[in-house]
Amino acid sequence: METYLIIAVLIVLFGVFLYWAYLPDYRRNPKEFWRTIIGMPIGMLLGGLGFTELNDRIKKWATDKNKHEKNRTEE
Repeated sequence: METYLIIAVLIVLFGVFLYWAYLPDYRRNPKEFWRTIIGMPIGMLLGGLGFTELNDRIKKWATDKNKHEKNRTEE
């Protein structure tokens, strides 16, 4: 019983952390929020393991800088 309580508390704390950490990203661009949630931790893991090229590709996919630059030049 205690294990379930500890796991529940950890899940709640993790949820609060995600809410606090990623809320500014969500407010800025809700459509691409899931790319940030998925892409950044994977990119950090790959970068830590030495796969810097894959890390850079995932960062570009997650932040999609080229798309934003094209939109700014069209306006």
